[in-house]
Amino acid sequence: MDIRNLHQIVYTIGRITPSGIDLLGTGFLINKQGTFVTAAHVTNNDDNNLVVALNPNTNINTYQDTSDTRVSYINVKIEKIDPIRDICILKSGSDILSNIHIGSTDNINVSEHLGIIGYPHCTQGRNVLTYQDTTVGAKILIEASFIKSKHIVLNIQTRPGQSGSPVFRESDSMLVAMIIGSYAPNSSGSISLGGVDPHTLHQTTHAVSAEYILQMLQ
Repeated sequence: MDIRNLHQIVYTIGRITPSGIDLLGTGFLINKQGTFVTAAHVTNNDDNNLVVALNPNTNINTYQDTSDTRVSYINVKIEKIDPIRDICILKSGSDILSNIHIGSTDNINVSEHLGIIGYPHCTQGRNVLTYQDTTVGAKILIEASFIKSKHIVLNIQTRPGQSGSPVFRESDSMLVAMIIGSYAPNSSGSISLGGVDPHTLHQTTHAVSAEYILQMLQ
């Protein structure tokens, strides 16, 4: 699949509220019927009124009309969650699927070019599908609950709406990782400036290896 056409499988994840759909982050369609993936923290482990928003502005190669706020959606339920690696599998009643190839961070090297497609500012109401180019800064192991998992550090600053965004190898459009978010050290006495933790204001982002998505599908 040409990376320029990967926008066709990337959507926003939202929740129906009395005032409309509250957009929570990014998700993407995988090569299994009616199945989507996002970061677990995007859903807050709660599938009550959870939806995948099918936005009208889905062609990243054309001008996206920011005044067009129409949103159709399909209902989804949480099928599986990996709380250690922050991965959530969502299932819909739809028969749609993609033909992406799921790989691993094992398949890439430091300094290699990768592409990210997502909705950086959807959580603030700016629903614009965005492509970003970045490079791999480091390959790291992160331990949680005594389990070490493979991650990569990307040389880019991402926004909250990009949580759950797919990360592709530019050379062949292989899915290699999923955006988790900016590194925020565990510390006491942290402050918030305009809703932003200053600890996250740096030019790196963590992404978890896509191989764990594949394991959850087996």
